[in-house]
Amino acid sequence: MKILSSILWNALILYLITFLLAWNPERAISDGVLLGCSNCDYTSLEALKTYVLGGIVLWIINITIRPILRILSLPFFFLFFWLLSLVINGVILYLFSYILNEILIIPWVGYTIVGTINFIIAVAIFTFFNTLFSFLLFKR
Repeated sequence: MKILSSILWNALILYLITFLLAWNPERAISDGVLLGCSNCDYTSLEALKTYVLGGIVLWIINITIRPILRILSLPFFFLFFWLLSLVINGVILYLFSYILNEILIIPWVGYTIVGTINFIIAVAIFTFFNTLFSFLLFKR
């Protein structure tokens, strides 16, 4: 049950990032999150496939690569505290995008965050909701 909730939470986070950073000229967002489907809306069935597969990929990254990154960054944790978790989540989002777009080449599935500012905002959103999920899931 914990695995399924983690996958669904990651898919929801990807949806929120796409919703908040989708290309929209009315909000002056020229770059944003580009999905793998060519002309799909962020609420379409093709986008849902991207979110669910992305949730699975993020879950795999979180259980394999995140602990390694935390161990490697442990000496710097006491100096930078929460800033280090932003860097770790940035690396995870970059790896997620690379794996989904370059390694797992699946038609109509892709997730690219275009623009440095959009990537920083996406990392902040990802960090906030991952922290919230960890707090809610591991609350004793």
